[in-house]
Amino acid sequence: MDLCNGAQTRLGAACQAGGAVTLLESFMNSARIVVLATGVFLCVQLASAQDLSRYRGYALASSLESVIASSGSRADRALTLHRRPATIQELEWRAPYSSVGSAAADSVQEISFSFYNDALYQLIVTYDRAKTDGLTNKDLIESLSVTYGTPITRSPGNQVSRSLVLADTIMLAQWENGSASVTLLKDSYSPLFQLRVVSKPLMTLARGAIREAARLDAIDAPRAAAALRDKEAAEEKAALDKTRTENKATFKP
Repeated sequence: MDLCNGAQTRLGAACQAGGAVTLLESFMNSARIVVLATGVFLCVQLASAQDLSRYRGYALASSLESVIASSGSRADRALTLHRRPATIQELEWRAPYSSVGSAAADSVQEISFSFYNDALYQLIVTYDRAKTDGLTNKDLIESLSVTYGTPITRSPGNQVSRSLVLADTIMLAQWENGSASVTLLKDSYSPLFQLRVVSKPLMTLARGAIREAARLDAIDAPRAAAALRDKEAAEEKAALDKTRTENKATFKP
């Protein structure tokens, strides 16, 4: 009898222990699910709120052709600034005309696209003053934060580089990660707002190429000037010869 009672006691303890383990495992599994779900939610929110590589339908590193297609601009509006050591191009887009006060009018007046070897490295968005009239700096920052998240807070000893601020503008807010930055700017002398979207790696390459292009142009300047003078002299002589031939044929003493 004692043997049976002991066996029953051990069996009961084992069952209780097993139940506790089962409950613990169930709790831990539930906790894992909650953590994973929270992590996925936060990642989705972060990705959607802080994708700094895009502005509206435009994405950094896009080709000139794709930007022309997306914007509805024309290829003949693309300007090639340099061809060596890399191709640097710009494209201007302006919003279609609409009557003042029209609800259909775009808040953007124009966008300047810059390309390094056919890869978009910078957008400068200029907003229509009629559409920003009365809006405060805070209003624009709050609107952009819906898309790009909370802007960076910089201490007085950690100011943004002047290279990231366009001439005669004031930086109002900036969003930044390792590969891109978005900067809200305001004109120093008027209520004109601009947004600058930059690919950091491509911007570094573009700046280096532009500096090298300027150096090469300076070296070639004397030769280019001499070639231009020769060309103009040849054209002038050809025109003079043509006039001489025509006048000689019709001249009557």
